[in-house]
Parts: sequence; structure tokens; C-alpha cells
Amino acid sequence: MLKKIIYLICIVLCLITIFMFSSEDSKESNNTSKEIIDKSVTTYENVTKKDVDNKKVVKTLNYPVRKCAHYTIYLILGIFVYLYMSTTKLDNKVIISIVFCLICAIFDETHQMFTGRTSKVLDVLIDTLGSSTSILILSKTSKK
Repeated sequence: MLKKIIYLICIVLCLITIFMFSSEDSKESNNTSKEIIDKSVTTYENVTKKDVDNKKVVKTLNYPVRKCAHYTIYLILGIFVYLYMSTTKLDNKVIISIVFCLICAIFDETHQMFTGRTSKVLDVLIDTLGSSTSILILSKTSKK
């Protein structure tokens, strides 16, 4: 029972995090990504003692970093959803977990339409791929 509650709390925390990121308007969201890349580049420069063209790196990496963020947060969500489902007696845990994460991704993209951002089917696919990856790996590697 304790595991179930912990997994449920983790799911809720993931969903809150997703909602908070989706609540940013496009400019805020874009700036968040650029700041993370810029800080990473600065850290790289400090560690390696090499100079890097920050603006060029930020421009080049911004789009892939944003898509990786979609994938990663849903990969994490998928982990907690599957772990929660593994504490139930339901059949079709994998399918239920993937469908739940897909529905969350659809709601996430729909929510973004109300924040001045675009809603993209590609992002739903990336989100679902992230969650499906962790769900399928866990389903194949966990003890039955």
C-alpha cells in the first residue's frame, strides 16, 4: 500500500511539473531552454578551458533540447505510471499505462493552446514515445 501511495505522489508531481512547464508562454519556455543550454555551455567552457560560441550553440541545440525535454519528462512519468500499475491487480498494465500517458500528453498539448503556445501532434508523439520506452523496458525487465 505504501508503494502505491508513493508512486501516485510521484505521478502527481510529474504531472504538476509538466503543467507548470506548459503554463509558460512561448517566450518564457524558449528562454528557459536557452538558459539551460547557455549554463551548460558555460560549465563546459569552465571545465575544458575552451571557448565556445554560446549564441551559435544555443541556436543549434534549442530545438533538440526542447524535444528531449518532452521525451524525458514523459519517460519519467511512464516509469511511475507503470510502477503504480504494477501494484494493482489489473490486466493489460502496459496498455493502460501507455494510454494514460498518451491522454496526459494530449491534455498537455491542449493546455498549451491556452497559454499562447502552439499545440503539436509531434510533441504528443514524442511524449508518448518517451513514456512507452520506459513502460516497455520496465515491463520486460521487472519480475512478474
